[in-house]
Amino acid sequence: MPKLKAIFFDLDETLIENRLSVTEVFGRMYTDFENELGPNNQKPFFGTLRECAKTVWSQMFEVDLTPEQQLIQCFEQSINATGTVSKARQFSLAQDMFDQFLSLSSNNVRFQDQAEHVLDDLRAIGYKTGIITNGIEKIQLGKIAKLSLADKVDTVTVSAQARAHKPLSPVFELALSRTGSIAAESMMIGDHPTNDVAGSIRIGMKGVYYNPKQHDVEHAFSELSERPSHVIEEMPKLLSLLW
Repeated sequence: MPKLKAIFFDLDETLIENRLSVTEVFGRMYTDFENELGPNNQKPFFGTLRECAKTVWSQMFEVDLTPEQQLIQCFEQSINATGTVSKARQFSLAQDMFDQFLSLSSNNVRFQDQAEHVLDDLRAIGYKTGIITNGIEKIQLGKIAKLSLADKVDTVTVSAQARAHKPLSPVFELALSRTGSIAAESMMIGDHPTNDVAGSIRIGMKGVYYNPKQHDVEHAFSELSERPSHVIEEMPKLLSLLW
């Protein structure tokens, strides 16, 4: 068995914790613009936003607009659905909303327990480390910048950079190439059974299921043919797998 040389981590709910859910962050964003949107228009706004966001996620790399531009377009459509904002104002308001959502998201994060120290220990031992995260690049990089996470790993790979989301192989392959690693010498740690664990195993990496909430593992992987190489409930236990 090849010796492990590179350790990759998912971002959200693995290395970092989002203190508020995405729904709650969107709610706070709406409140910040309530004077223009109206206090009673959440239903048309968020109904439109949910449907548009689903389309963006499934077709993100099939259009010429950047993912950021596509999300701004979703905000614009959602603003229009409230019927309270003039056409002339809708685009600039959508841009303002994106900037506010970016700020709220970036300030909504903190390290998972002991994650920062584990990264320091891995670097001291000599492993290459990286982040592989799905999401809109500017939003994910904003979270990473807030915690100075880029200084603690060798590489950061956001799915938009590979034009493919986990569990698809291009995002893993891009991350591997950036560390000069091969799949057989690499490990992925994440909280999502499909995106993180199964996706990494499919290209030949070890896939570790990070399970701090102690979900039933068999149930979590019941619809997958892959099984995690290891399961950890606390981040420091990762180190014991490497000796």
